[in-house]
Amino acid sequence: MGKEEVKLSALEEDILTLMMGHKMLYGLEILDGLNDGRPIPIGFGSLYPTLNRLEKKGLITWAWGDEQDKTGGARRKYYQVTGIGTDELKKVQKYRKRLACRPEEGSLAPQEA
Repeated sequence: MGKEEVKLSALEEDILTLMMGHKMLYGLEILDGLNDGRPIPIGFGSLYPTLNRLEKKGLITWAWGDEQDKTGGARRKYYQVTGIGTDELKKVQKYRKRLACRPEEGSLAPQEA
């Protein structure tokens, strides 16, 4: 029996890409990072269900931050990419790179060594 295939939506891929290179990010940091220069901004109503799906797939984990931040706001939930998340994102990025670098004329079939 082979390894189960993990499918990533475009938004899931964007979130994982943003989170790579960061130890942990909370929701507003992720949202701000995604919406910086994004043609059609997303809101919390899209972000949190997507983070939940990523967690269920084992691609991210989360931990509660301190009880309250310095401004007295609500407790923050911090998210981090797992090793599986890193591996799955790298597979997708490798595929995208192959698409972008394909010959102008020819097949998308894997090139023989």
